[in-house]
Amino acid sequence: MREMTISDILKMLLAHIKLIVIVSIVAALGAYIYADNFIPKTYSASTKICIKINSEAQSGDYDDNGKINSGSITSSTNLADNSIIILTYAEEMLDVIKPGYSHSIKSVNESNVLNITVTGGDPVVCAEVANAMRYKAPDVLSNYYTDAEAIPIGREASPPGAHSAPNQTRYAIFGLLGGLIISILIAIIIEVIDTTIKSGDDLYKMYDVPVFGEIIDFDTEGGAKKK
Repeated sequence: MREMTISDILKMLLAHIKLIVIVSIVAALGAYIYADNFIPKTYSASTKICIKINSEAQSGDYDDNGKINSGSITSSTNLADNSIIILTYAEEMLDVIKPGYSHSIKSVNESNVLNITVTGGDPVVCAEVANAMRYKAPDVLSNYYTDAEAIPIGREASPPGAHSAPNQTRYAIFGLLGGLIISILIAIIIEVIDTTIKSGDDLYKMYDVPVFGEIIDFDTEGGAKKK
């Protein structure tokens, strides 16, 4: 086995540059095709609601019916945070979710505007579920707060025209990087197991024998070759 320096490795990579390029491109293309044809596509539809305070804060944290006075928590973002938790896990909201579909409710820029997103395999169903949650939210929130309500704002959710996952470009990039690593390893293995002597430097490294000259073989098919 020849001892290899960084310079030798760079020369070796250049010698196998075609192999490296071809394997990398094939791997990237294969990853893209796999993501586009064999991974189930998912879609996401979104709509918005706003948490609004209807009256001034009341004394105490709860009213006579056990509902929370929203005024007692509006000094911070707790109102939106609490509303997110309620709307995410309330049984009435979960009842409109279809099997195989997921949902998320997040604050927009830490405000009282909440974004409802539904993700699944059918874009039409995603939009329908998101809108069902949009109009179910006011009734659900009214069961917990005395003076706060959820108001649908903006447009209703519409079926997305493109899938949200998988990201074929990302798969292609990962495939390209994977192919690059694999092709480099293959090139290194080919070079390591190759025991032929290609130059005087190889002879000197292996046997510590200096080379003073080289003889060109003119009889070699395809052109001259040094011996």
